[in-house]
Amino acid sequence: MNQSPRSLRERQRAQTRAEIIRVAFDLFSRHGYTEVSVETIAAEAGVSRATFFNYFPQKDLLLREVASARIARLQAILAEARTASASPTLAGIVEIVLTLTRENARISMNAKQLLLATIFGAASRGFLLTARGHAIEVLTENLQAVPGFIKNPRLAAETLFSIYIATMLEWLMREGVPENWLVDTMRDRLNLVMEGVA
Repeated sequence: MNQSPRSLRERQRAQTRAEIIRVAFDLFSRHGYTEVSVETIAAEAGVSRATFFNYFPQKDLLLREVASARIARLQAILAEARTASASPTLAGIVEIVLTLTRENARISMNAKQLLLATIFGAASRGFLLTARGHAIEVLTENLQAVPGFIKNPRLAAETLFSIYIATMLEWLMREGVPENWLVDTMRDRLNLVMEGVA
């Protein structure tokens, strides 16, 4: 079946946008957010400065994309887990959050300041609250599906997300922590909370 010109154009736009985001994140990770210019991002992505601004009227909107991608990844991991298992468990939900934590650690090991800037940039524009809302909805749905009685699935989801964000921020701001600090601390904190929600 032939693709219509419009769908081809849409696909090309989506690919260009994704390439700009990928290149920007790579450059930010290596050089720092403030050191990378729009012109550098555009040149590396193979687009003009004008094309860059067609997709992102402001450079800091790229940070929102990074934050959005991490929340979308959490949602995808939770959805995959729901598909694979009809009955999620509390331990399974903790493992899902730890999977995202491991990915964040790997992605951000050499770009802690970028992720920190992303979180605070997203928070300052209210985007983090919107992303938090989506993540809590998905976590709540998963907690409601856990067999047995969870006292308050919504409050449990809010608490899990708060621990996740607080632990990530602590890791991002601390220097010289052991390599496994983030995942080990996240696991300990989440398991402690899960003991109290059931």
